[in-house]
Amino acid sequence: MNILYFDCFSGISGDMLLGALVALGADLSLVEEQLNQFLPQPVELSAKAVVIQGISAWDVVVGNTPSASFTGLREVSDILQRSSLSANEKAAALQVFTRLANCEARIHGVPVDQVHFHELGAIDTLVDVIGFLLALKQLNIKEMYCSPLPMPRGLIKMAHGRYPIPAPATLELLKGIPCYGVEADIELVTPTGAAIVSTLCQGFGPFPSMTINGVGYGAGKKRRSDVPNLLRVVSGVTASSHAKEEMVGVIETNIDDMSPEFFSRLFERFFEIDGALDLSVQSILMKKNRPGFKVQCLVHPHSIRTFVDLLLNETSTLGVRYRLENRLVLPWHSEEITTPWGKAVVKVWKSSDGSVRMAPEYESCRALAAQAKIPMRQVIDEIMGSYNR
Repeated sequence: MNILYFDCFSGISGDMLLGALVALGADLSLVEEQLNQFLPQPVELSAKAVVIQGISAWDVVVGNTPSASFTGLREVSDILQRSSLSANEKAAALQVFTRLANCEARIHGVPVDQVHFHELGAIDTLVDVIGFLLALKQLNIKEMYCSPLPMPRGLIKMAHGRYPIPAPATLELLKGIPCYGVEADIELVTPTGAAIVSTLCQGFGPFPSMTINGVGYGAGKKRRSDVPNLLRVVSGVTASSHAKEEMVGVIETNIDDMSPEFFSRLFERFFEIDGALDLSVQSILMKKNRPGFKVQCLVHPHSIRTFVDLLLNETSTLGVRYRLENRLVLPWHSEEITTPWGKAVVKVWKSSDGSVRMAPEYESCRALAAQAKIPMRQVIDEIMGSYNR
């Protein structure tokens, strides 16, 4: 499976992403041709080879752009729906812009449908996001991973005045994503770059396991005195085309002063929140020989703070631990099996040796057993037999 790793040692932006994909072999003229089939006005894309502090890179420039061509999420959605993009490309682009709009809404304290993108409203942003997806398709990339992101400090001029960097939208977009501080006074991570990687990447962290087959550099517009202002993108093939590598947030706390009955409510609340993966409670022996419980939550990285707040509010703990971890998961899908009592849902996946495996879904089996007033084991045995036949 073809994957990309974004090595953001000097940040990331939309034009740096496009430049790096051009360096990896994407045809920018084809991207331009496809964009001009549906954008509100024609654009010209050009890429020139540059050498920055001894490293060859590609600098992408968007020509013929006004200061602003759209203002809100509805206009973006209309443009995407009129386009000839595939359903997956439309969904991915809309997901990026929806994430941008939600962040702007939280920053300015207004409903999403009242958000005006200001700097993000220039047609350059449409080119960056959709052009990135079109270039990605040319390279046949299936998954993307990203390094931790550098956070500088300083001030930048925006529509509402001078604001600290990283920009408020950038910080909002990077909640739950690993970052680190650097001594730089220019914007290194733009809202567009942050929106793309935070929405579309499968994980953030160290270099993933892959066989490298290409390295490309995209150039930033400004120059730094300490390091080259470049984005390095590495393409490769995963050692296993089967198991999927992703990053998860792990949140833990130890509790020795709470009634166990409160865990029932915690489980209910946990699975009501977007980003929940798994929750477990383990009996442990704590300080002063007290019996207690270890609570562990597995969540999507962007939602770590939400679940930290959940534990602080729904349990008696005064503090929690959290970290990011990599995991490998096997892809799976759901199927329906017809039984004498109705349809049952099963989970189907392919193991590493290529064999197909199946497991009945508990809730589906429980509902059929309750409806037919029979033991659940009887339902499970029927499902297993039917599937094997």
